[in-house]
Amino acid sequence: MSNRETQDLRVALVVPIFNEEFHAQKLLDRIRPVIESGKVQKAIFTDDGSTDRTSEILRGCEFVEVVRHESRRGCGASIRSGYEVALKEGFDVVVVMAGNGKDDPGEIPKLLAPILAQKADYVQGSRFLQGGLSGGLPIHRFLAMRALTCCFQLFLFRRFTDCTNGFRAYRTSFLQDPRVGWRQAWLGNDYEMEIYLHYQASALRFRMTEVPVSKIYTRAPGMAYSKARLADWFTGLKPLFLLRFGLRR
Repeated sequence: MSNRETQDLRVALVVPIFNEEFHAQKLLDRIRPVIESGKVQKAIFTDDGSTDRTSEILRGCEFVEVVRHESRRGCGASIRSGYEVALKEGFDVVVVMAGNGKDDPGEIPKLLAPILAQKADYVQGSRFLQGGLSGGLPIHRFLAMRALTCCFQLFLFRRFTDCTNGFRAYRTSFLQDPRVGWRQAWLGNDYEMEIYLHYQASALRFRMTEVPVSKIYTRAPGMAYSKARLADWFTGLKPLFLLRFGLRR
């Protein structure tokens, strides 16, 4: 691929979001400079059945395409809906980030750099790589994240520092590879798909790398710092074990 073709890659930002009226406008304001710089051409937000003003705020932004779920389906289902739009509209690269304001849109160019330099197909943002930051991360979540990352290393014989951060970028050719079955029903609608994609990218020998990013845990008034439940951690482990022992593909 020539330098000209690389620079012409079209990039979509996929953002799952649910009841984030407190963070939504601030997040859009932070995304705007990345859109205006030309690094990203469109932001695709999947509103997962929000019951507050989230959808109204999103639809007031000219660079956002809103995919609306009439009822809540889950984070994985929301990301999947965003992928479908990105693929249908012919984007070459997808960046995924949280809709709750924890990720910094200003760091999107860091995720894109290895892809634009033709050095990676899949770029994982890492809070734990030197230069990364995880401000306000509760200790129980830190321990769970480290344990899951250790499982990845053990099963795939490869070093990782962060496998659970949803702030990532990859070529859509990865999603289109017939060996990567991210539409399979057994993956469910929550966090399983993110684990699945990370596993498959490594197992199928796609070019992977990590870059340091920040993730700052803050709370909206009257809300928890995260919508992830304890049970989500256990369902997230499912693809890791099923794939490793050949029970799913």
